Amino acid sequence: MANVHVEAPSLALLHMVTGCWISQALYVAAKLGIADLLQEGPQSCTWLAEATQTHAGALYRVLRALGSVCVFAEDEAGHFRLTPLADLLRTDAPGSLRAFAIMLGAPEHWRAWEGVLHSVRTGQPAFDHVFGIPLFEYFPTHPEAAQIFDDAMTSRSSQENTAIIAAYDFTAAHTVVDVGGGQGTLLASILELHPHVRGVLFDLSHVIASARTRIEGTGQAARWECVDGDFFTAVPAGGDCYLLKKVIHDWDDERAQRILTNCRTAMSDTGRLLLIEPLIPPGNEASFNKLLDLLMLVWNAGGRERTEREHQEILAAAGFHLSRVIPTRAGVSIIEAVPV
Repeated sequence: MANVHVEAPSLALLHMVTGCWISQALYVAAKLGIADLLQEGPQSCTWLAEATQTHAGALYRVLRALGSVCVFAEDEAGHFRLTPLADLLRTDAPGSLRAFAIMLGAPEHWRAWEGVLHSVRTGQPAFDHVFGIPLFEYFPTHPEAAQIFDDAMTSRSSQENTAIIAAYDFTAAHTVVDVGGGQGTLLASILELHPHVRGVLFDLSHVIASARTRIEGTGQAARWECVDGDFFTAVPAGGDCYLLKKVIHDWDDERAQRILTNCRTAMSDTGRLLLIEPLIPPGNEASFNKLLDLLMLVWNAGGRERTEREHQEILAAAGFHLSRVIPTRAGVSIIEAVPV
């Protein structure tokens, strides 16, 4: 039998506990746009430092460290080039994670994790404890942080939207109501693929005002209706397909159930409800969504990722039967439910 190198448990754990170092190095590379600068080919660290107005020696040490985990690669001449992982840090790369890497290195994320023990002891978000204000009340007074967050969510949404419409057949739908749909990017993808479908975008008034301006320039405005309101109070009636993408995971069970109950009230007995959520698998199965659940713990009061069983329970309490779960290639699942 060939010798197989197995990393000692102490080294394996050491790599885990120092993972934050890699995250911060990725933040630096993403923030400086290193991958964009290497798009045309390898460059020396001196050239990269001049282009980014940084210290050449310090930048070299960061890129060398990232090279050790296959993000960038250094050749014999000391020039750095892109690797498949580094390519995902390009701004315009399909599935780009540049904006997400910048968000995870920003103070609003980094400092909040300093209070994770507070969250574990109290069940309350560390963000509120560290910054003295809830996350979504912080953003309106900190526009740069809000823009970083929006860019990160948009970059992830683009990849997710493509996976969702590839995994689910909307042919039978006539009116899709996107509850808490933000800028309507998922709804736009559905309408583009299915010309017979009409869309209703529902969100808070300031979100709808921004979305309406964007929609008017798409050429699909005649098939859209933009409605503002509060999904804790009511949602628009008349749809045969109600869509909630990453809405329920922002709220505790009580408030999630209230949103779902309002959807049940608005729809007919033949309607369908689609929850697009990161799903927690059972047992010890490895899952990025289990780590994402910790971010929800640290950042957002009541926010959490759920198992299929937990989704089934809150759906049942709101008058729905969970009919099936459809995984996608983007880490989110489509949870289809029908009225009881």
